[in-house]
Order: sequence, then structure tokens, then C-alpha cells
Amino acid sequence: MRGYVRRFAVYMQLRTRVIDDDVAAFAAAGGRQLVLLGAGFDCRAWRLAALAGVTVYEVDHPATQAKKRSIMAAERTPARVVFVPWDFEHEQLSALPERLRREGHDRGAATMTILEGVVMYLTEPALDATFACIASYSPAGSRLAMTYMDRELIDRRSTGLALQHAAVRIFGEPFRSGFDPAALSGWLLARGFRLDRDESAAASGVRLLHADRAASRGLRATMTHFALATRV
Repeated sequence: MRGYVRRFAVYMQLRTRVIDDDVAAFAAAGGRQLVLLGAGFDCRAWRLAALAGVTVYEVDHPATQAKKRSIMAAERTPARVVFVPWDFEHEQLSALPERLRREGHDRGAATMTILEGVVMYLTEPALDATFACIASYSPAGSRLAMTYMDRELIDRRSTGLALQHAAVRIFGEPFRSGFDPAALSGWLLARGFRLDRDESAAASGVRLLHADRAASRGLRATMTHFALATRV
């Protein structure tokens, strides 16, 4: 268990760093709109100086947002943060683009969307609805950063993996979706996005840490990926 916790902590740091770099690159290229779907307690709008002048639309459940706003009320942010309360269980995602428009989102301007730690909890119909929603408010050239699990990790039955499945089910969020990395590019293209990069956690560890450190933390066993795509 200790090894799993250590590996998970390193994985979380890696995925945050990879997406931070993508967000900073988007802002440096002139992007001024960022949408966080299932924002949770993501604090990029407060942490990243690169987001100065960027409007960050945080979309999440009203209760989660109320808690986050109370915690962050005294903190300063370089970005303009717009909280968009949204109950994903009871509101149709097809209505979200219009809601974003009412909150000031410019559908004609490039937008970056982040799906961090979200995809693996969605059913296939929910995935289709989510990507249709993102495509509808994202003009050509917009970016999408997402994390996902290898399909094999969802389907495989090992003792360690069974423990992970059991743990997330306890909190009411069982793993539901995964992708075959070889098929991801075609899946995204059918939904209007070109895959630009698909990097495993292990590869990110080799790139951002010393290769021996990445291997020692067993990052290969996570079988999770960080993908970046562009709206076409």
C-alpha cells in the first residue's frame, strides 16, 4: 500500500506539471479563455502567473464551488475567474455552451478545455455528450488537455487493481471508461479533434524526472496517459 501511495503522489504531480506546461503554452500563444470541466479544487487560476489576462471558466457542482470559493476568498489570482455552477447529474451538457456564452465566453475565440481526472469516471454516452459539448464551444485551433486510463487497466483484473476499483467505488465514483492508446487518435478525430500528443505517465516521468527515478517509482504500472488535442 505504501508503494501505491508513493506512486500515486508522483503521478499526480506529473499530471499537474504536464497540464500546467500546456496551459502556459496556450496562454503564451495568445489564448485568453480556459474552461475547466469538473474543476474541483484545481487552483491553476491562482497558481499560474502565465494566466494573467486569461478568463478561467470553472464548471462544477454548486456545493463544490461554494466550498472552494470560501477557501479561496482571500487569495489573489492573476486570472479572471468565472464560476459556472453546473450539476452534471441533472443538467444537459448540450445547454452548457449557451450558459458559458451568457457568462461572457466568446465562442469565436480560441479556448482551452481541461479534463483532468474526469474521463475515467464517465460512461460512453457521457463521454460522447462531453466531447460534443466541448466541440460546440471550441472554434478551430482550440486546445483540449485530458488524462485517461489505458483500456487494459479498466478491464484487467489483478489484486492491486481490484483494490483501486474498490477504493473509488466506496466514494461513489467507479472507473467506467478507458481508451486503447492506438485507437485514441481516430476516436478524437471522429469528434472533431486532432491528437497532437499522447504521453504515458511513464514517458512523462522519464522526460521530467531522471529515468531511473521514474522507473523506481513504478510509473509504468499506472497505465495512465496525458493527451493534448486541437479542434479541427
